[in-house]
Amino acid sequence: MVGLDGFTMEFAERLMDAGRMPNLSRLREESARWLVDDSEFRNANLTYEQISSGLRPDESKRWSAVEFDRKRYAAVQAGAANPPFTSLLDAKTVVFDAPYFDIARDANAQGVVGWGAHDPGLGEGLQSRPASLADEVLSRFGEYAAKDFVYGFLWPDPDLTLKAGTLLRDGVDQRTRIVRWLFGERITDWDLAISVVAAAHSATEPMWHGIDETHPLHSHPSATVARQCLEEIYEAIDRHIGAIREIAPDATIVCFTMHGMGANNSDVPAMLLLPELMYRLETGKTLFEPKLEWEAAADGVPIIPAGVPWDRAILGAMKGGQMMRVRDRFERDLQKMRRKVSGGSSSRTAEKRDYQFPLKMAATRYAKAWPKMRAFGFPTFHDGRIRINLKGRETHGLVSPAEYESVVSEYVAMLKTLKDPRTGEAAIGSIYTPVLSDPLSASDNQADIVASFNGTPLALEHPDIGTVGPAPFRRTGAHTGGLGALFIAGESITRGEFGQCSGYDIVPTVCELAGSNVLTDRVNSIVLPYLSQAA
Repeated sequence: MVGLDGFTMEFAERLMDAGRMPNLSRLREESARWLVDDSEFRNANLTYEQISSGLRPDESKRWSAVEFDRKRYAAVQAGAANPPFTSLLDAKTVVFDAPYFDIARDANAQGVVGWGAHDPGLGEGLQSRPASLADEVLSRFGEYAAKDFVYGFLWPDPDLTLKAGTLLRDGVDQRTRIVRWLFGERITDWDLAISVVAAAHSATEPMWHGIDETHPLHSHPSATVARQCLEEIYEAIDRHIGAIREIAPDATIVCFTMHGMGANNSDVPAMLLLPELMYRLETGKTLFEPKLEWEAAADGVPIIPAGVPWDRAILGAMKGGQMMRVRDRFERDLQKMRRKVSGGSSSRTAEKRDYQFPLKMAATRYAKAWPKMRAFGFPTFHDGRIRINLKGRETHGLVSPAEYESVVSEYVAMLKTLKDPRTGEAAIGSIYTPVLSDPLSASDNQADIVASFNGTPLALEHPDIGTVGPAPFRRTGAHTGGLGALFIAGESITRGEFGQCSGYDIVPTVCELAGSNVLTDRVNSIVLPYLSQAA
C-alpha cells in the first residue's frame, strides 16, 4: 500500500509522457486503474486520518483537525483520534511514516511513524514498535533530511526554495533507503506493508506557483526554481515506487493519491480576512490593518521580502503584534524547557496517547474577543468557517437557540455580498450549514457555516465595512486540485481503465486484498469485479 500524499496526477502525467517517471508509467500500464474522487469530505482536510483509520468524517465525527475548547474559547489542533484500520485485520502489518497511524493501537503492527510525514498527527518525535526500531532507523539513516521544510514558507526567496526542494528530493531517496531495509531486511514476515511519501505535499504547498501558469506569483523569480524542484521530487518519488516493487515483486501493489493539488484560495481569506471581518462586524474594532505597501501593490498582489516569515509579517500589521511575538517566543521557550526537564526523547515507544497540539495562526489572535461576539471566524486550514456563540453549547453563549437560524441567515447573506477587489468577482463560492437542524449537537470540530472561496482572494470587499486586506500569499498551493488516482497491480488483477471510484473505497479494498471483509459493509469493493486469473 503506497500513499502518495499531495501528489498531482496531471503533473505526473506530463513527466511520464516525457519519460521522466518510468516506474509509475510501468505501474500504470500493469494496473487496474481508477480516478479517485474524495470531494464529498475533502473540506475536512483530514485525508490521512481517513486513510489510516478507514473512517469517513460522518463515521468518525472528525470534521476538522481544529477543535474548539468551549470553556476557554481557544482552538487546538487534534491529531490521531482512532486506531488504524489494520487493527481490525488478522494480518501482520509493517508501516513506515503513515500520517495519523497510531501504531500504539494495533498490536499486530510493526514499524516507525512520525519520521518525516506532513501533518503526522502524532505529536513530536518518532513512534515505533518494537521500541528500539526508531533508534535503529535514526542511527542507520539519520533524521529526515527536510525536517526544516515540512511546512516551509518559501516563495519570496528563490535560494531558500532551491535549498528546500533539494532537501525534500534527498528526503525521498532517504525514505526509499529506509523502506528497502525495513520491508526487505529488518521485518520480512509481513502480510501488509504501508509506505506514505510526504514530499509532494510539503513541496507543492509552497511551490505550486512554479507549475501553474495562471497563478498570480508565476512570474516571481522563485517560480522557475520551484518547477525544477517539483520535477526532481516527482522523479525521486518514481524511484521510491520502483524500489517498493523490487522489495516484494510478487506482492499486490495498491498505489494511490486521494486528490490533486491546486492554487491556494484559503490561507489568506480563511486564516486572516474572514476572522478580521467578523471581528469588525461584531465589535466595531479593527485588529489587522494592511501595510501601505501592500495596499499600493500595482497588481493587488503584495510581496514579502525574502527572509520575512508570513506570520511575522501579519503580526507586524496587527495592533499589539509586537507583544504577541514576545508572548509567542516566551511560550516556545517554556515548552522547550519543559521537554528538557522531562527528559524528552526524539523517539517514543508505542504507547497509547491523546494527541492535541497548541494552534497558532492569525485567526487565533481574535480569540480573546470570541466570548463577546455572536459569531466569529473559526480557525481552519481549508475553507472559511464561522462558529455561532450559542447559548447551551458554548460556555458564554450569546445567541439563544430561538435566534440561531436568524443569525446564521444573517451571516450567510453577508458572505454572499463579499467581492474580491482584485478581480471584481464574488469571493465566496459554495456555502453550507452542516448543523442547522440541530446546532446543539455540533461537535467541537464543526462550524455552523462553512464557505469555500473563489479564485485566490487576497482581500475581501464588504459593502459597508469596505475592504479588509490585502495581505500577501502564505502558501501558493493547497488541496484544491482535481481527481486523484488509484493503481492496483498484481497477479490476479485485471488490467485496464475502470472509471471513477470514491477515495473512501480504497481502505476497504486493501482489507479485502488482505483477506478480510471487515469494512465492506461501509462501501462496495472496487476490486472484486476485476479479479481474474487471466491478468
